Amino acid sequence: MPIRPFGKAKAARRARKPEISPTKIRIFLECLLMYKLIYVTKIGRYHYLPNAGDSFGGSLHRALHDFYAAGGHDTHTVDQFVERLDNTWISIGYGSRDEEREHREFGVRILEDFYTNSKSGARTLFTERQLREDMGDFVLIGRIDRLDARPDGALEIIDYKTGRESVTEAEVAFDLAMGIYQLLVKHKHPDRRVIATIHCLRTGLSASTELQPEALAELERFVREAASKLLAITEDMEIPPVRKDVCDGCQFFTLCERRARILGQEWEARKS
Repeated sequence: MPIRPFGKAKAARRARKPEISPTKIRIFLECLLMYKLIYVTKIGRYHYLPNAGDSFGGSLHRALHDFYAAGGHDTHTVDQFVERLDNTWISIGYGSRDEEREHREFGVRILEDFYTNSKSGARTLFTERQLREDMGDFVLIGRIDRLDARPDGALEIIDYKTGRESVTEAEVAFDLAMGIYQLLVKHKHPDRRVIATIHCLRTGLSASTELQPEALAELERFVREAASKLLAITEDMEIPPVRKDVCDGCQFFTLCERRARILGQEWEARKS
């Protein structure tokens, strides 16, 4: 048996394809520099600060995931469902104990209302699952809050929103993430109708839409074009800061403001 030379490197593994998500595309469209800082240079992790909105939303999402994963309405009373919030509650990001207590009490009311008004004849197939589709040069991914099989045979993607109070069919139809979720599910179930629903947890309001094949094909072309552009962004690519509406509240605001002044830009005056 031939002896492999000492220290010979193992065969190189195939390089993983880049992953493109709805969030990556959204941030790329909103601000090239933000995209670079988060996904290329990856300094975003050093600027993120926990906040009440993220913690509150994460707590409710996890409670809903656990609820459906354990059988949903068939296995829980409303009190048992609400108790799940104790195990999923995220305490970081609140400005005070009073603020946290108010959010927690609001969360209990949201879950109670959800339990009362959400029972249907649909069967939940999974919750909080990432779908993947190989698109050639990249892998398109999307994390779905919940996928139901409706009595009429259609598949329904349900996306929970904790920050908004209302939604329209048009808003669902033009929502990038919801479109990509439909694209991913349709790729895996081409023979099934795929419906997308946004559910506002604060109010219980929801709206649904179903993209037709032509719209899904157009969306796929758009995703491929956006992916080719964002994947071309490199660490050494110079992207000057540009003042936009999304700058307010951005984690990189101070960084970009300082950089703009170094470049001699009128930061506050530049809006687009």
